[in-house]
Amino acid sequence: MWREGRFVSFSQNFINNPNLIKRLIKQSDISISDIVIEIGAGKGVITKQLCKTCKHVIAIEIDSNLYNQLLNNLKIGNITLINNNILRVNLPKTGYKVFSNIPFNYTSRIMNKLYFQGNPPQSAYLIMQREAGNIYIGYPRETQKSLLLKPFFRIEVFHRFNKTIFRPTPSIDANMLQIKVVKNPILEKGSMLEYFDFVVYGTTQYKNTLKKSLSKIFTHEQFKRLSKDLEFSVEAKPLDLTYIQWVKLYKYYKYAVIDKKKMIVNGSYHKQELLQKHLKKSFRTRNPKILRNSQKT
Repeated sequence: MWREGRFVSFSQNFINNPNLIKRLIKQSDISISDIVIEIGAGKGVITKQLCKTCKHVIAIEIDSNLYNQLLNNLKIGNITLINNNILRVNLPKTGYKVFSNIPFNYTSRIMNKLYFQGNPPQSAYLIMQREAGNIYIGYPRETQKSLLLKPFFRIEVFHRFNKTIFRPTPSIDANMLQIKVVKNPILEKGSMLEYFDFVVYGTTQYKNTLKKSLSKIFTHEQFKRLSKDLEFSVEAKPLDLTYIQWVKLYKYYKYAVIDKKKMIVNGSYHKQELLQKHLKKSFRTRNPKILRNSQKT
């Protein structure tokens, strides 16, 4: 099973093919009127091409040595260089886009920053491990992350890379994902947090079927009718359902379930976030070397 990298400080695989980067930017929806964030600017290969295409580039680089090289090598007017961890940088409050070869071992944390903490980008082009990308695409089946994002964002593979273009050459395969805001989402933005609570609750009860996971929310008859109407098995597991089925399940929950039962679900997403932060903190505290590395970021 794929897991996010083991907190390797500043780990990144660089691309040294300007022509490929130029072609990918041209195929994207980035234009001369856009503000674009680059996470992990590295040696500036992507940065230089972005500066030729968009209105302004915000290039973020955590490594001080690479940052100083960028300062010396990029004498361009439409760029802001930031020497910091993206997790500590305030994202724009107005529209922006992202085009980045992100550090593979920070994928989950960067995705959380972009899509679960404030103003998400209008579109993003992110290079990540293929297995990590599949988590957000929901392939070969849905994940909690894909269920949360797909009602509001279109997520697909934009480019499949040959690993030999990276330096150092990684042992894994990498794809670039394209993530774009859905103009007419199947759920209103105002329902996002309630939908998040519902999905997190339903996928974290650790029961062997969705019916058992939601037994405190839906009666036996309600769930039986829902499974028939939405065309899934009564014995289905939570992640057996597509995100469309989850959205329809949520819509029934929103309008047909009494408030007393909703109180059981409310706050599930926030509780999961707090638990994950606590577990990460405890893990780093028990591992002094990891704690020292994390303090650099």
